[in-house]
Amino acid sequence: MNKKGLFISFEGGEACGKSTQIKLLKEYVSTLKNKEDFVFVREPGGTPLTEEIRRLLLNYEIDKPLPMTELLLFCAARVEDVEKIIKPALEKGKIVIADRFYDSTIAYQGMARNIMNVEQILKLTKTIIGDIKPDLTFYLKLSPEEAFKRKSKINEGLDRIEKEGLLFHKQVEKGYDYISNLEKERFVIIDANKTPDEISNEIIKKLNNKINNM
Repeated sequence: MNKKGLFISFEGGEACGKSTQIKLLKEYVSTLKNKEDFVFVREPGGTPLTEEIRRLLLNYEIDKPLPMTELLLFCAARVEDVEKIIKPALEKGKIVIADRFYDSTIAYQGMARNIMNVEQILKLTKTIIGDIKPDLTFYLKLSPEEAFKRKSKINEGLDRIEKEGLLFHKQVEKGYDYISNLEKERFVIIDANKTPDEISNEIIKKLNNKINNM
C-alpha cells in the first residue's frame, strides 16, 4: 500500500443516507482480509474532546452558539481529529474514511450561515490543518425538498442543525454544488434517490478503483 495512505470523505445534506452508506461500507470492510487498513472517523467526534464538542454543537439548546462560535468549534474539532487520528493513520498507509470534513463547513457555515465566503474558509482550513484534504469525496446529493419529506417521518432525534428550515438547507445544497464543481477531480456525485444497495454498490466499486490505482 502507498505509504501516504488514502483519505476518503462522505458529504451531503440532511437525510441523504450518508450514515446508512457508511454503515454499509463498514460492513463490507469487515469482510476484507485487510480490514485493519481502514480507519473510520466522524466529524466532529472520535476523541473524548471532539465528542464533547459535537454535543455542544448539535444538541446544546440552553445557550446556542453564535454562528462564528459554531464555525470555530467545528474547526477546533477538525484540528484535533486531523492531528490525533487522520494524519497518523495516513502516515501509516491506512485508508481513512471520514463522515464529513471541511466541505461541510463550506456548505453549512459558509453558504448557509454566511459567516465566511468559500475562499476565506479554504484559507482558514489551510492555516489550521495544512494540506490535509480528501483524495476522494462521495457527495450524496438529495434535494432539500426530498430531505424534508424523509425527515417528516422522524419526529424525534433531530439535532439543532437538522431542525433548520428549508431555505437554510437549500443554501447548504448550493454550497455543496459549488465546491463539488470547483474540485471536480475529487468529487463523486451520487444520486441519493437510488436505493441504499444501489448506492452502496456504486461507492464500493469507485472506492476499489481508487485503492487499486494508488
